[in-house]
Amino acid sequence: MTQPARSDMNRILIIGGTGSIGRLVAARLLQLGRLPRVLTRDPDRAQRPLPSGVEVVAGELADPTAVRGAVDGVDAVVMTHGAPYGSGNYAAVDYGAVPAVLDALDEHRVPIVLMSSIGVTASGGQSRELLEWKRRGERLLRVTGLPYTIVRPGWFDAGSSSHQQVDLRQGDLTEYGPVRRDHVAETIVQALLTESARGRTVEVFSANGPTITDWPGAFLAAEPDRPGDLDGARDRPGPRPEAEPERVRADLRRHSHTPLTPDI
Repeated sequence: MTQPARSDMNRILIIGGTGSIGRLVAARLLQLGRLPRVLTRDPDRAQRPLPSGVEVVAGELADPTAVRGAVDGVDAVVMTHGAPYGSGNYAAVDYGAVPAVLDALDEHRVPIVLMSSIGVTASGGQSRELLEWKRRGERLLRVTGLPYTIVRPGWFDAGSSSHQQVDLRQGDLTEYGPVRRDHVAETIVQALLTESARGRTVEVFSANGPTITDWPGAFLAAEPDRPGDLDGARDRPGPRPEAEPERVRADLRRHSHTPLTPDI
């Protein structure tokens, strides 16, 4: 038997809410009667692309006081953030947002949906640095013991608008495909509101076929991540913790729900 969507989740913080996916997530949450909140360094500019009804709070991820204020009173967190490609700010933004939010939440246990990327387990390529930092953010979130879902979108804007089916996969295999941005946003929203999405890492693509009408069943069909494991359920093994940068090791020590092996 599948579970109904959560009805007790109203105020939801969106980190990266002014980006293309974050805006769609905010609009969809409003449509469902939820109260999205967006943290941004420029509230006046943010109001223009965001739909009316979205709460906008001022602050930057690098400011712990601002992030603590942004998470205050929220029932869940969605993270659709990302540094501009080629900026080199991946450690500070793509990874850095994860420990910033975890630090701000402290002992407050709320569901988190993190948008990552396909290809994070690949060993090379032009985007290697970006993908490595995204994977580190994923791995940190997995060991916290928090109720999380990690969503890895396929290639943006590479498919056809005729693709109506949201295609969920796992394992970060090389058979990557396109995805519609609205399909990514819908997967994130449904992951947030669906209990069977907890503790899972899924890739999302767009394909020919019928639309998903049973989201709880779709997530339940995905293999759950092993509790406390750094990697996703079907992922290729990642680097050992002691091989990570000291900053990452420190975050793992601070936020891990259970002791890591080996001790780092």
